[in-house]
Amino acid sequence: MSGPAAKKQKFSHYKQKNYFKSNKRQFLEAGQRGFLATCNFREKDCVREAYNVLNHYADELYGPKDKDEITLDAEAEPEDVGDIADDLQKEIDATKATKQNKNTVKQRFQVVDTGATNCVFIRTTLADPVELGTRIVSDVAETREQKSRFLLRLVPVEVVCRANLADITSAGGVLFDKYFLKEGTTFAIIFNKRYNNDVKRDDVIHDLAALVQSKNIKNRVDLKQAEKTIVVEVIKGLCCLSVLDGYLKYKKYNLVELANNKDKGANEVKVEQQSEVSSVELAKDSQLAREPKGDEKPIDNKNEQSVDADTNEKDVATNAE
Repeated sequence: MSGPAAKKQKFSHYKQKNYFKSNKRQFLEAGQRGFLATCNFREKDCVREAYNVLNHYADELYGPKDKDEITLDAEAEPEDVGDIADDLQKEIDATKATKQNKNTVKQRFQVVDTGATNCVFIRTTLADPVELGTRIVSDVAETREQKSRFLLRLVPVEVVCRANLADITSAGGVLFDKYFLKEGTTFAIIFNKRYNNDVKRDDVIHDLAALVQSKNIKNRVDLKQAEKTIVVEVIKGLCCLSVLDGYLKYKKYNLVELANNKDKGANEVKVEQQSEVSSVELAKDSQLAREPKGDEKPIDNKNEQSVDADTNEKDVATNAE
């Protein structure tokens, strides 16, 4: 008579497929700095292109990063004749030391998970990511050479903090001392958020604008041609802050749009010349067709545009106060 059937071991298939393997992914955290990269449903290709672009320009600016930065103590010691066992032990200690050193040395660029689709963050050990980001977009804008296909925007991030009004204002106060304290300038605030309904756009813009104006009374709002742009990117429970020059000029740091405007320089001159000629002809025709009578004055489109710009600026300024 055969014994009772052996019970099948539960969850055995999980062990075979390594379901309990440790997760080595790194996530976006407060206190980091780096680059925010956006794409369209090709995140792996976006990360690969971001690595290529960042490493290429970082090597030009700062030189290539040394792989073996720490020399081994065994190599520094003078060679002496000893037993074979001692030599083998030295080699074992040397290999252990190299493995430990490689683990402790941080990479210059490392991707971390943001928890948002089409949005990745490249953490960096560089002290100033804005310098590298500005170099990249300025070179692409000048050469019109396409550096990426899946990587769209590459925005430098100076500060990562918690996504609440108190922490954003506190982090912005320290960051704004670098840009808005000494000399007066024009500024604008760009606010974007993903997967967050707690942070209110108007509250953040109001507090940051008031903070900038408190640094220097000469700082004023300019929504069209701001010298400095404050970029606020809220992703879930974290907020990325940076102050960038020429943000609107460089197509909001969109590398694809900058590269696609290859013949824009020559076309812009022709369009401007044609617009000037057409405006002069229209002005002559309008003067011949209708001359102002009495106290009437001809319509000036420039004045209308300046009034609109002033009203927009006053609205933002009043909201900031």
